[in-house]
Amino acid sequence: MSDEQPSTALTPTREAALARPDFPYARVAARLGVPADEAELVLRDDDRARAAIAGAVEEFLAADDDRRAGRTPASPLALDPDFPTGVGMALVGAAVLWDARDLVAKVALRVAKDHHEDGADELAASYIALVQESVDPGEDTEADTLAWAAQSLLVAVLQRTGDGARADEIARDLAAHSIPLDLWRDDDPTLPDDSMAWHGGAFVGGIPPRRDERSLSYEDVHDYMNALLADMEREQQAEDDGA
Repeated sequence: MSDEQPSTALTPTREAALARPDFPYARVAARLGVPADEAELVLRDDDRARAAIAGAVEEFLAADDDRRAGRTPASPLALDPDFPTGVGMALVGAAVLWDARDLVAKVALRVAKDHHEDGADELAASYIALVQESVDPGEDTEADTLAWAAQSLLVAVLQRTGDGARADEIARDLAAHSIPLDLWRDDDPTLPDDSMAWHGGAFVGGIPPRRDERSLSYEDVHDYMNALLADMEREQQAEDDGA
């Protein structure tokens, strides 16, 4: 059996992004902890890029754990002015762009919690949907836990945005599957022994959390990545002009 990463619908998008003459290799590499002189080489190698993303995600989660516990994060990543939420969003975008699907839910849940705690519930709901879209029901206990935690967070989001009926429906579904309603509040959530496997969402067709009834799809993340790349390009140009 070949270990080669299968081609997906995202591959042309990644290739197109990397082929752009203004692709900010240095900035993306810096966010992933890749040395500047290896930026293009690493980011054009899917396996090395995914390994770098995995390392950055691990570092991000550790730093965010420290922050949430009231400790000063030891990681240099925490010195980024966009830490934690902006850094998390960038890592979600990178994980999607390089098909590191197994890393999406871990970070997207943190981003969703940050947005909810900041009062940005539509953004929170979109990242909740992205958590759940990246999890295959019943395949992995840790992934199931993240999906259920996102589902419990969705109850809080819907309650605050005034959709009490939908919040009650999801809360009843959580109770029926023995899932704590406040699971999302745990920094390291675990499921009770009598809980049931993640079922893919309480509503057919996915959770429509935003007022326009769109969840954040992988295509939306690519749009975000394009915006992020444009911002990086403008920042780089400003730095060059000021040098």
